[in-house]
Formats: sequence, C-alpha cells, structure tokens
Amino acid sequence: MDVAEGHDEVGTGMNLFAAGEVTGTARWFNDTSDVLEIDDDDLEDTIAFVHKGGMTFLSPILPDLRGIVCGAGSRESHLAILCRESDVPCVLQAQLSGSVSDGDTVTLDLRDPTSGRILVIGRVEAAQA
Repeated sequence: MDVAEGHDEVGTGMNLFAAGEVTGTARWFNDTSDVLEIDDDDLEDTIAFVHKGGMTFLSPILPDLRGIVCGAGSRESHLAILCRESDVPCVLQAQLSGSVSDGDTVTLDLRDPTSGRILVIGRVEAAQA
C-alpha cells in the first residue's frame, strides 16, 4: 500500500539515506529559545522542522530527534554529516507545498535513498475537535 494513500503529501526534498517510513509529531524550531524550551521527554517522537541553519541550534538535541526536515542544506552540510553520524533521518532542501503545524502527525517516506516525501497523516486541529 502506498503510504500517501489517504494522507496529505505536503512536500518533497533530498533524502540522506533510505530509512523506510518515519512517523512522529511535527515541531517547528525557529531559534535557540525553541530548543531550550523543549522537555527531553518530548524528543523521541519529534520530527523537527527548520527553515535553514538548523544544525547550529539543533546540535544539542539532534541525536534524540525522530527525524529532521530542513528547507536548506546539502549532502555535505554540517547538518547532513551530523544526521548520518547520529543515524537521524533527514530531508534537506525540503519544498513544502502544504502546511505543517506543531502537533501534526507526519510521516517521512524515506524508502528512496535520494528523495523523500513529507506527508501529514493527522492534523492537530482534527485531534482537538
């Protein structure tokens, strides 16, 4: 069964390594204060979304994250190196065509070793209704 069936594909990007399907809770990190506010217990299911430069302020929590989606970066970037070393799935150069909100349940389809798809499988608004 295709992972996208019945779900909202909201973006694509460059995958660092084949990791299958990775599902977790989306959380946007915009700066260092977002990292400082997070409770360590929240990280194992967190898929971090960053616009760019994520490696600088995500470094302290990177190994504990479920996955990362970054709007910039390359296979040789610092973020890519840290993700590979920590075995953290990562989508770089992500182009979002739809919205992802804090608390949404997302799946990263990382079955292809070079490209990844980002899907929202549960919206936070639907869960609160």
